[in-house]
Amino acid sequence: MQLNGMDNLMAQGGLLLDDPDSTTTSGRLDVVYARALNTGVFQRDELFGGFSRMRALTYSASIPMVMGLLRDYEYESFECIFGHGGIIGAEPERLLRFQRVIDERLNEGFVSIAGVDPDRQKILFDRVADGSARFHVVKDVIAHAKIYLLDDGERHRVIVGSANLSETAFSGRQAETLVVYDDDPMAWEHFENQYQAVLATATTEIPLRDRPVAADLLPIEETPILRQVRDGGDTTMYVPAPTDQETKYGTPSVLVDIEKIPSVEKAALSDFQRDRKGSSSHITITPTRVRQVSRMPVARPEEEENGRFPSLSFSHGEFIHMDNRLDLRTDPADVRKDAALLTEFFNNYRGDFVGDVKRQQTDYFTFMSWFYFSPFLCELRNRTLRQGNFNFNQPMFAILYGQSNCGKSSLVDTLMISMFRYGKKSFVPNNAFTPGRVRGLRQEFRRHPMVFDDVSANRFRQYSEEVVKDGEVSHGAEYPCITLLMNRDNKRFKEEIVKRSLMIYTRTSLPGNNPEANERLQASVARIQDDLSTSFFREYLRRMSERLEAQTGSGTSDMDVLKLSSSLLCNLFAENAPVGQTVPEWCAPMTLGNYQSRAYERSERILRGLLSRDRYRRDSHPSVGQWTVSGDNLLIGVDARSLREMRDEVPNWIMDDAASVSDQIVLDRRLTEDFIGESISRRRLSLFGFLTR
Repeated sequence: MQLNGMDNLMAQGGLLLDDPDSTTTSGRLDVVYARALNTGVFQRDELFGGFSRMRALTYSASIPMVMGLLRDYEYESFECIFGHGGIIGAEPERLLRFQRVIDERLNEGFVSIAGVDPDRQKILFDRVADGSARFHVVKDVIAHAKIYLLDDGERHRVIVGSANLSETAFSGRQAETLVVYDDDPMAWEHFENQYQAVLATATTEIPLRDRPVAADLLPIEETPILRQVRDGGDTTMYVPAPTDQETKYGTPSVLVDIEKIPSVEKAALSDFQRDRKGSSSHITITPTRVRQVSRMPVARPEEEENGRFPSLSFSHGEFIHMDNRLDLRTDPADVRKDAALLTEFFNNYRGDFVGDVKRQQTDYFTFMSWFYFSPFLCELRNRTLRQGNFNFNQPMFAILYGQSNCGKSSLVDTLMISMFRYGKKSFVPNNAFTPGRVRGLRQEFRRHPMVFDDVSANRFRQYSEEVVKDGEVSHGAEYPCITLLMNRDNKRFKEEIVKRSLMIYTRTSLPGNNPEANERLQASVARIQDDLSTSFFREYLRRMSERLEAQTGSGTSDMDVLKLSSSLLCNLFAENAPVGQTVPEWCAPMTLGNYQSRAYERSERILRGLLSRDRYRRDSHPSVGQWTVSGDNLLIGVDARSLREMRDEVPNWIMDDAASVSDQIVLDRRLTEDFIGESISRRRLSLFGFLTR
């Protein structure tokens, strides 16, 4: 059998699925008959303390408390098996994924264990190394039971029940059951045999690493069961075939149905959220909220199917769009037609828009290069993370901002239609722009670009930094790029956002006092969108896939995605241009370096104005609006309001934030000179007579 292309690994040892002779498929179910002697309140020290050995069969939720037990109690021997109750599904890839997640979480637990100094942490690591603390993960059994065995040679304690080893389970906030058997030979023998049966079919021990490796980035061959096959030969993995009743009523099926929350239901319940500032897990449901929910319509199945969020994935060498294979074969005539329509769309800006139209066309083509490439960016990002070379050259976010009539929504709408034959109806509602909801939507969209239109300044200010920074980490094998459209003037964004995003600002607009021009443009855009097919984009996907495939194995951290994508687009437009015509001026390759140099143009203009020679003074403490040179620094006089604005406008690597106080800003002279491309020396100033002032 082949698992994810692991042919070489499988050649070294067999991996049998659902082995009918597996020791875990016994048809016998044992029943323990017991009598209750007493009840009491859970006390961790009384229950788990005072023993020299502990063995546990539990779930992954127990990892933090397992770390706490190792920290607080001097067990001479500690052993833990992490099982699952069958809810992960009946596919082998799910069990392999489960094992990799356990590997990640266990190593995270050791690295981040609370209340442990470095010396104590080293002792815990050494205990795993010498075998006195061991961790296993199941491969050949569905382990519903939670069993905890403690002994010290004389005393024997069995703890069984529904509770995992977790603070939540033992807090009393969940309805859990615990049963304790103290020095009961029959109970000890029965549950120890049950524990040993699971241990006998569990995978070999999970190793500890210097630092945790995310499950998505852990090489598949390092999955515990596959590593065991590689190092020791054949083994089995128990994946039971579900019955018809289990298929319909089992937990995996029920979970899938639960996750299919209709869009109108999500909107109706959008206010049912925990208090972000509080620690309570309770949500207060008021009559007002119930009345609000009752006003929401109920979605019919056909409406919900049409209203679901789009998705794009890549599997077995093919793109899958909304559960359908995306055919990358194209008709050259259709590609030429789409190229002509897209060219007409970009050329429309030359008609009635006012401002720097050439710049707008170039910037919008830069965005198109990024937007078309976006289905590949998660793959490049993951590859770069695996190589340990994370940088900001592969932006997962784009922010288009400017006046409301600058054509940004129309641009993204048209590009989306050229890619998937739908436009704004795939945009995400603005109330979903929160860190938690974006994380959930990533799983639905996969590689499909996610667009939020008309994001308010307040929502952006409240959530953008956390959402954008969250894009630094891998969110699985597939996750989308995100585009934000905003009506906002050209104020400086926070540096943390700028360096992680493709920032596109347009100064052009369609005059509001020219309704004829507006109607003419809308009619043209509507016709273009109606006539567009997806042929141009599918041809782009095919060629880009081939180019990236040719670069597999080479370094990707320094790959210029804008140059790669814009060059391919330029080739496509040139190949499909009418005979005798050249591509428009806006259709030119763009590099990340060229783009990044333009991303700080506003800051550069502001600094040039502030540091103009007529504002220079020799005063050691310049007045508001004036500046001077002080050693290796530049001092600019400001008032309190200007100081707040300048902190946003000036790049943070230039400003000495600690030295900048209420009435002046301190800049590094050399870095400022490099930034504005102009020398600011005393000698140069003296040539113009400014030092005499």
